[in-house]
Amino acid sequence: MSVRVRLFLLLLALTVAPMLLMRLNGRVAMQTLADHLTNRSARLLVAKAKEQMLLLVQDHAQLWQKEGQLLQQTLRVQAVAVEDALEASRDTDLTEAYRLSTPPGDTPLRGQITVLEDGRVISSNESARMPRSFDARQTIWYRLAQGGQGIVWTAPVIDPGTRRVGITLSTAIKDASGRVLGVTALTAPFSIGGFSREHMRSISERSKTFLVDYDPPDTPGQGFSIIGEADPNPEEPAGASGQSMGQGMGQSMGQGMMHGAGHGQGMLGLSAPRWLTPDDPIDMSLVRSDLKRGLSGVRQAEINGKDYLWAYAPTGVKNTALVLIAPKSDAAADAERASEFIQTSFSEQLHLTLVILLAALLAVVAAAWFVARGFTRPITALAEAWEKVAHGDFTVRVKPGGGGEITALGQSFNEMIPHLEEHTRLKHSMALAREVHRLLLPGTLPTVAGLDMAARSIPCEDTGGDSYDVIPRAHGLPGLTAAMVGDVSGHGLDAALLMATARALVRMRVRQPGNAAQTITDVSALLAQDTYGTGRFMTMFYIELDARSRRMAWVRAGHDPAILYRAGEDTFDELHGQGVPLGVLEQRSFAQSEQAWPAPGDVLLIGSDGIWEARGPDGTMFGKQRVREVMRANASRSAAAIMEAVLEELSAFQQDVPSADDVTLLVLKPLNPERNA
Repeated sequence: MSVRVRLFLLLLALTVAPMLLMRLNGRVAMQTLADHLTNRSARLLVAKAKEQMLLLVQDHAQLWQKEGQLLQQTLRVQAVAVEDALEASRDTDLTEAYRLSTPPGDTPLRGQITVLEDGRVISSNESARMPRSFDARQTIWYRLAQGGQGIVWTAPVIDPGTRRVGITLSTAIKDASGRVLGVTALTAPFSIGGFSREHMRSISERSKTFLVDYDPPDTPGQGFSIIGEADPNPEEPAGASGQSMGQGMGQSMGQGMMHGAGHGQGMLGLSAPRWLTPDDPIDMSLVRSDLKRGLSGVRQAEINGKDYLWAYAPTGVKNTALVLIAPKSDAAADAERASEFIQTSFSEQLHLTLVILLAALLAVVAAAWFVARGFTRPITALAEAWEKVAHGDFTVRVKPGGGGEITALGQSFNEMIPHLEEHTRLKHSMALAREVHRLLLPGTLPTVAGLDMAARSIPCEDTGGDSYDVIPRAHGLPGLTAAMVGDVSGHGLDAALLMATARALVRMRVRQPGNAAQTITDVSALLAQDTYGTGRFMTMFYIELDARSRRMAWVRAGHDPAILYRAGEDTFDELHGQGVPLGVLEQRSFAQSEQAWPAPGDVLLIGSDGIWEARGPDGTMFGKQRVREVMRANASRSAAAIMEAVLEELSAFQQDVPSADDVTLLVLKPLNPERNA
């Protein structure tokens, strides 16, 4: 084999092999990056869609409230005009009454109608013809209004005069003696939501807007009764689209969302009820709870196994609300399309480069090789940069190049590294704070003669600001035991470090001569040198129990009073006392309170406000009364059993609601002298 051939084969190998390898490596790298971008973009798009849907539904609910109030006022005026016309003359010509009650401006009415007790129907459209079998007294809007329910809203109807879909409002008319003469009603076009279609298309072409009754009577568990659905062609006559609103909804969002035929007949007959119901009853109850409290919101709920975004807002008109629904997958569709575009573009570029290189291989092998290297250099730089980041080097940056999507990837990398560095630094800080907090809490409580003790601290976040401690031989005196429960303002690393400082100061001061008041006064003065003027402080309940004198002294530095249950008398006391939190004032003297040692069988509980201020699913607080009931019911048990009983009762009360504050408690029980001996 000649040298020329060998050289050609060598150049061919050096050109084609690296190209194939780089092509494979580029595809893997692009897939990884595309997956990352897709997931991140999907989360951002869903969050943006939720925010946009909430703003739309709130704005449109306010508009609908104004429109609904105007329609109700129009109907009231119409009822008065009809009553006056009937009282003035036996003639049933109500043309003038309808004209007088028609509101000025741009508020359209599709029909005005009055039905008397004898079945006569008087419409504002003189050319309208009623079907022979039509008896308006059998319609739902007539029966509800005639029954004295005030102004009644009913589902979309077909006006008998205009043959167009609208919402019906009806109310009873009476003579001077109060006898019901019949019912007068009006029909207005259901245009709510139609003006938001252009905005909703930016989220999903399959979005839907509903006006619902969120608390329909006598239908528990049925969901939300649909009063109306936004029509994308609000001026199109009923039936012109070739399908009912229920059919269109079934095609676009799944059959079963609305129960009932959905053919609104209204003034021409009864309207079959339709319902908007999520799969999970809990989702339905949460939405209904918000609406009853006058709150708007956005939630995710499944319908027929498919995930949808629900945006809702009360209209302020008699249990009605606007609900916007869009498939969650549509909100994140742009992220999938962007990922496919990136991969397709990159693949096309690789194929084109390979064809060019093969076509010019004999003449420009060397040039093709350098072109290939130049093309893949930005991706190689990204891969190397990622490797450095993986080993903790956050100073690395890449020079965006390669054109198009490759340049954009380089720019995105450079923008993302500072955020990743900050996230990693925060993660390390939180890990350090967790370790500090864990090491500073006693692993086990010391054994103290005459006392049964148990304690626990549960942080609400990764790092808490609560602490507890038990120190025997306080002030160097045998039989004197110091105990404390502290609560630092805030959470996180700052709170953990302040708690560590305060704990160290307490332990240092307790080993010196003095009493409870002197100990806390000195600790507060030292702590204030670091915290004064920063807004950081710490509350503490500090107590010293003397087994020799059978007395106890305590200082309450802004902390909740301890709870003392006297088992023999079945009564509760609280250990009060005056004092501000530690570290607030540089020069502040604290006073101590004293009383006799609790009797054997009594229970002393020192806790943080995270216990009684914890909230359940309904928003109510756990409260001190529940703590007292648990102490009374378990007073005969050990301190550890009492502590576990309180925590179990708290967990059952909260259910799945996370704690908003740290939970810390210390339980002390004096023992019988015989048992201690």
